[in-house]
Amino acid sequence: MITSVDVVSREIPYADAFPTSYDDQSPTQHVFVRVRAGEETGYGEGSALKWFTGDTAATMAAIVRSEFVPAIEGKPVDEALGDCRALANRLPGNPGASSAVEMALLDLRAKQLEVPVRTLLGQARRDSIPLAFASGALPPETVASNAVDAFDAGFRTFKIKVTPDLETSVARINAVTRVLAERADPNDVFVRADANTGWESYERATSAIDRIERQAYVEYYEQPVAADAIGDLRALRTNRGVPVFADEAVHGVDEVRELTREPAAVSGVCAKLAKAGSLLEIVRMGELAADAGLPVTLISAFETSLGVAANLHVASVLPSLSSAAELGANLIAEDPVDRSIERAADTPVPEGPGLGVELDDALFD
Repeated sequence: MITSVDVVSREIPYADAFPTSYDDQSPTQHVFVRVRAGEETGYGEGSALKWFTGDTAATMAAIVRSEFVPAIEGKPVDEALGDCRALANRLPGNPGASSAVEMALLDLRAKQLEVPVRTLLGQARRDSIPLAFASGALPPETVASNAVDAFDAGFRTFKIKVTPDLETSVARINAVTRVLAERADPNDVFVRADANTGWESYERATSAIDRIERQAYVEYYEQPVAADAIGDLRALRTNRGVPVFADEAVHGVDEVRELTREPAAVSGVCAKLAKAGSLLEIVRMGELAADAGLPVTLISAFETSLGVAANLHVASVLPSLSSAAELGANLIAEDPVDRSIERAADTPVPEGPGLGVELDDALFD
């Protein structure tokens, strides 16, 4: 039986500048949950992307305390997991709160069973996950230099943020593909350009894409157009043969189902706990995408190593992944866990039991 639930909210600054189309460098938003049952303790984290869901650290913590805690306290863990999912369905728009509670319950249940969390999520398909190197919308020469350093460190997938400024965005992508072309064939390295909807429309997107000099090095363009411009995504893919992944346009299973309707509007989908609100929902999203022959890119929304660990467990069971997941706590200035997960080109899935990473209990003092 669940004997106690503790909740705390935190804002954590960025470790370094990470400019995007949203032009928001305010601290990252987190809620942390600790659930106890007998001798075992489960930990969970919810992170918020304010421009996606409106969540903040304070609102996530308030929902956990007012809604989720009364729903799970005093119940067996399995029953609490079911009630957590049912409550999340009745409270749309609170993915940070629901993911934090579900993560803590899964961690707790897996520890009770003495298994890693991925055992509760599905069939294990891989023991380690390739990770991408991510760069903000910094000057082209800076991004290119950072990409060279990452290549030398073993990374082969490179995420590049671009902005509504098409000229600088094109220069940034071309600078990266230029230095990578000096080091590897296009089949061996992968560049992703993430506009965060900043290119807005089919016309502006094609204007930028037509000026990319080494298209063979581009794995895909992530959400180049507005979130509701599904027709533009489909036109880029079907009319122009441009590989596009959806991010802002997809939150859960319903959007994956719509985006993969023939002819599919996308070449793959991005999945974030900060939007889906559930590890189990992301597994369902991945299975649905795989049914359509499409891969998934898992992305951590500035999570600590606890959230990164949860994403690694999910990645280990998904049927089809893109060239690399975008995970790592390196983008934030603090990592309040017992064991940080270092971002590496190939990162092992924690063995557990549970998530294999625990929060520092001092957080809850």
